[in-house]
Amino acid sequence: MAESPRTTLLALLLALKQLETPLTADERAKLKTKGQQLAIDPDDWDYIQEGLMAIVEQNPSLDRLFQTAKMQLQAIDGNIPIELLPTRQEKEAELFVDDKREPVSFGYFEGEPDRESDEILTTAINVLTKEDSAKTAKKLSFLQRMQNYLQKSNS
Repeated sequence: MAESPRTTLLALLLALKQLETPLTADERAKLKTKGQQLAIDPDDWDYIQEGLMAIVEQNPSLDRLFQTAKMQLQAIDGNIPIELLPTRQEKEAELFVDDKREPVSFGYFEGEPDRESDEILTTAINVLTKEDSAKTAKKLSFLQRMQNYLQKSNS
């Protein structure tokens, strides 16, 4: 069964958050390119996913963290409680502190997240297009909530 973009992107964000060794300049540049492609054409997922997986697989630490996060997400079968998703306020505070741009947004425009919008896609694009996506992912409080939830659900 093909992985959903949501599961893959969330597993990638969780892996980046937990990554202890810094990404190389080449890895950061490749992730940024994939984030830009995702922003331009999120429907070209198969091609983008292939590129993202090539980047992940070439970094053993990132790959191990990614595979663990993906298994945990598959165990809950994509049933992510809405309160774990990032709110607009969190994204603005955590993604755009040094950056005066508005966040890229697919789905909702005010207040709290909703199950029908794609907060994971929106957040992934915003993280991947930063100069250092791992450093940016570490700042996201919703990823800590998600990590805690997954650890509790899978134990």
